[in-house]
Amino acid sequence: MRLVVNKPGLFVGVKSGMIVVREGGKKIAEVAPSQITRVVVTTRGATLSTALLRLLARHRIPLIVLSGTGFPSAKMLPVRGGAIKLKRSQYEAQRREKGLHLAKRFAWGKVVNQKAIVYHAGRARLKTKKSSAKRLLEAAAAISGIAEKIRLYEGEDLEDCRMDIMRLEAEAAEIYWSVFQELLPEGVEFPGRKKRFDRPGDPTNILLNYGYGLLASEVLIALEYVGFEPYVGFLHKDSPRRPALAMDLMEEFRQPIVDRVVLRLLRTTDVDRILENGRLTRDGRLELVRAFYRRLDETYTFKRRSLPLGDHILLQARRMALYLLDRAPGYDPFTMR
Repeated sequence: MRLVVNKPGLFVGVKSGMIVVREGGKKIAEVAPSQITRVVVTTRGATLSTALLRLLARHRIPLIVLSGTGFPSAKMLPVRGGAIKLKRSQYEAQRREKGLHLAKRFAWGKVVNQKAIVYHAGRARLKTKKSSAKRLLEAAAAISGIAEKIRLYEGEDLEDCRMDIMRLEAEAAEIYWSVFQELLPEGVEFPGRKKRFDRPGDPTNILLNYGYGLLASEVLIALEYVGFEPYVGFLHKDSPRRPALAMDLMEEFRQPIVDRVVLRLLRTTDVDRILENGRLTRDGRLELVRAFYRRLDETYTFKRRSLPLGDHILLQARRMALYLLDRAPGYDPFTMR
């Protein structure tokens, strides 16, 4: 269970070993630490006690503070060992074939998942919306062709090859987003993919951007838990402002988790109720956060392991570590085909 602190004025503290939430001095919730897997703060004006911080650290419960756009602006994790051998292997891989292998696999996984969403949507429309089905299936075939180019791409140096891989990934993304409107319910407009810095005003991009921020939090925690340096990446270039490895691992989970959550919400939710002046309302944020974590709790079978999707994120981080430590012959991205 995730504890979401979503309202100004809330106080979250500890009493007799229990996590207690109060509003205006009145207790509104009480829960045992053993029932909590995350504490997520999505609002300003809430208060967390130092006793709570100690309790969370003792029980190894991550605390995440989200920005207004959903991206993690702060986090607290319990102190762990340095994982020096893994970090050294991570740095060395940037100059070796392993780094290029991982960059290709991250990009390939993302493109395959884009193809899967478009392909299955096209198949579902074959009897009811034939023209839409045709466009979607043609797009899926084109995306699949780019996935194959990424899989077969050969090179030696990551720095020399990264831009080629990113270019192929961008070609697939352009096709994917060009038909995304076909997946949306009637009446919901989509002006094309716009990121946070583009300041989009349409509901689809606003929800996608906030959802990707939530996903970044989960991936960041998984990487740090395993012992990685999240700012040293392979597909994405190192940057002190962006956790490049988190952006790498996110790629294979964007469509299976966030895109599917957003498509579900747009089909079942009154957009006017969750948006105001081009931003998510407090209720809108809470609804998206709940839908996101419900999706993480859904079970999916990958590589013969039937687990909640959130556990697959951690497992993929561990698989990447095994590959870098020479305990696995390669790395297979998470895909839903």
